[in-house]
This record gives sequence, structure tokens and C-alpha cells, in this order.
Amino acid sequence: MCPKERHIPAHARPTTIALTEEQKLTIQLIGAVRRRRGSNRSTMNDILVDGLRELAQKEGVTQDQIAAALPIFAENDQLETNVTEMPRPKGKP
Repeated sequence: MCPKERHIPAHARPTTIALTEEQKLTIQLIGAVRRRRGSNRSTMNDILVDGLRELAQKEGVTQDQIAAALPIFAENDQLETNVTEMPRPKGKP
């Protein structure tokens, strides 16, 4: 079995969201249906991104509007944070 091809953009950054058991199950069921259809967009990330894109279209937010807002968020992203990365203990994988 060959590994899946990476299709998440390199500039994408991980985030954390809180989901109920019902919401997680819904995502799993959508993923299962997509896999049965042979879709390669069956991961949780793919499903959430597709859902956000559809919701944006329903709300009348275009991809151009989103792209135009990106520089604003990119500048704010450069702000310093008080987060310190802790080194991994030696001897642990």
C-alpha cells in the first residue's frame, strides 16, 4: 500500500477545535461515504474545508474576498506570543 499523497498546503498550520461525539461521528460517516465512492477527499480536514467553502458560498463570501483579507491576517499573525516551546526530554522518541 503506497502512502497517501499530501494535499494539505505547506503553509497550512494545525489548529484545535472542539467537537461533540455526534459531530465527530457525522464527519466519520461522511468520510466513509466518500471512501465508498472512491474519493480521495475523505479525511477530517478535507471534509471540514469542503464544508467551510460551501458555507462561505451560501453566505455570499467569495474566494476573492477571502484572498483579499489574507494579508490583513498574515500581518496580525506576525505578532509576538508568550508561548515558549519546550525541548523534548532526551531519550524519548
